[in-house]
Amino acid sequence: MSARPWRRRARRAVQAAARRARSLPEPAPRLLRSVLSALPQDVEAVRRMRAVAAPPPRRPAHAARPAPSARPTASGSYGGYLHLADVGETYSPREAATLLQLESAVLKRHLFAEPLPPLPPTGHEAEDEAAAAERVAAYLRRADAAGEDGAPAHLVLVGVYPTLENPYGNGFVHRRVKYFQAAGVRVHVAVVDPAAEPHVYEYDGVTVLVGRGPEAAELLRTRAYASVGAHFLGRTLWEPVKDALAGHRFFAFMHGYESRRWIRTVRNHRTQGQIDDAIEDTLVRQRFWREVLAHPNCPERFVFVSRWWRRAAQEDMELVFPGQRSAIVHNVIDTDLFRHVPKDPEQRFRVLWVRSAANLNYGPDLAVKALQRLRDTPLWERMTVTVIGDGKHFGLFEQAFAEDANVTVERRYAVQEEIAALHREHGIFLVPTRLDSQGVSRDEAMSSGLVPVTNDAAAVREFVDADCAVLAGFEDVAGLADGVRRLMEDPELFLRMSEAAARRVRAQTSPEHTVEREMALMGLVPARTDRTEGTA
Repeated sequence: MSARPWRRRARRAVQAAARRARSLPEPAPRLLRSVLSALPQDVEAVRRMRAVAAPPPRRPAHAARPAPSARPTASGSYGGYLHLADVGETYSPREAATLLQLESAVLKRHLFAEPLPPLPPTGHEAEDEAAAAERVAAYLRRADAAGEDGAPAHLVLVGVYPTLENPYGNGFVHRRVKYFQAAGVRVHVAVVDPAAEPHVYEYDGVTVLVGRGPEAAELLRTRAYASVGAHFLGRTLWEPVKDALAGHRFFAFMHGYESRRWIRTVRNHRTQGQIDDAIEDTLVRQRFWREVLAHPNCPERFVFVSRWWRRAAQEDMELVFPGQRSAIVHNVIDTDLFRHVPKDPEQRFRVLWVRSAANLNYGPDLAVKALQRLRDTPLWERMTVTVIGDGKHFGLFEQAFAEDANVTVERRYAVQEEIAALHREHGIFLVPTRLDSQGVSRDEAMSSGLVPVTNDAAAVREFVDADCAVLAGFEDVAGLADGVRRLMEDPELFLRMSEAAARRVRAQTSPEHTVEREMALMGLVPARTDRTEGTA
């Protein structure tokens, strides 16, 4: 440990002891002051200890406490966390926690009693309403051309869907659609985007209708779907279709973004203005979900990707998604594409990082620091590291490893088939995280037999354990590096964990445990009799 962190911890320990001593009844504080006074006052260490232990100067009663502000650290992580003591010097921690919660509850009752303001107009309302029927008819002629008569029909409502130009837009939703099609389900996809120009396009055998809202509502009024599924349900998706959902079996798939509180992503906000906007957005979401739950066309089921996320979403939105109307179905992992090829022991020296670096939730800064620690070990000369991705934090990799010949850093995104090929070439998947409601990229790597090195954060333990993954503590860079080192130093451990990783995915997130359950839940295929449905 360097001298600076040691001094900081010592200072905090002395301050905590002094606060504790001042809170004791007399004569204890007086006796402790006598002990300090008996020490040699001309010694520098004693003078420093007395200065640190001194009570803070009292603020005049009329002086305002400065408002908290966002304080990003040099690494980009958030440095502005507050403490119960910041509420005031005269409150106990229990009093501070109680007043914050109860006063917030009163304020929110007043706020939630007011309806949400209308969405901003698109400027095309009259045009879209007039053209919706014609646009939908043209879409159905194309979408149904290759469909089978009598097949159950399912409608997907989403804000973004993959295109040839952007194949990453909700790609996991597209994978679901392809499984549905393979099972004989007729699938329609409607993208609701207030800023889009209405049009129809084809992507990988799926016909997609893009509109500003009236088109999706017209589809619901025109067709009797066996089920309707919305992914990332938000106001722009809900408002245009909520009344047209009458008579349809409606399912809301809860992935994380749509029901997340601002504090979960606090490290991504670098200014006080961004913090304020994120808090406002949370308050809107909390009001929105109350309106959805109270609406007569409320979803029949809320389908969460993990049990952890159901608990977290309820805490974040400060409400209860009823247990009888909730289900747990994980995101599917394509175990055929990400097939397991037994690893060679030498592949334990080949480390892969393939992920977005758009925000700090995915831990690109943690990955860089872990690799830098490994660079200081004798193992580094045997290691080969591949880093592929993009996003505003990707430059951390480019800056840190520009001079390392054994590190390949490519700023781009890779398609699924290329990722599967990369999996077959590597043995360790470096995938730090601060927030994952599941962790699809990690599970895909595990399916291919890579050993994931990750953090014990959010829902991660629901999908891995110590038999199949290295689990470092939250933001524990040393734990990440030590985990990679252990795998490289023990080829038998590496091979054992690789096999366990591939087995874990096939037992939990393969198609028969995910999309098949999902289709049965929505009445699109008969339910299997050898397994009960996962409910919350």
